[in-house]
Amino acid sequence: MSASDYVVLRNGPTVPRPALELAWRLEDRGCSLSIDGDSLVVTPRQLLSETDREAIRRWRWHLIALVATGSSTVQ
Repeated sequence: MSASDYVVLRNGPTVPRPALELAWRLEDRGCSLSIDGDSLVVTPRQLLSETDREAIRRWRWHLIALVATGSSTVQ
């Protein structure tokens, strides 16, 4: 990935653009992201496709960082 593939969020982490875009797409479809201990929780699960689940697994730690810092609208 090149530098342009990352987004520096104000008062938050630097995350890969695909992780941030995934969070936005999930929100747009009515999903909510939260943290339970060390786990990322995405609800409602019935809105998730297998492709979504794979992307969530791939970007899990970045999504957790977004939720933990409140750097995105995901919460």
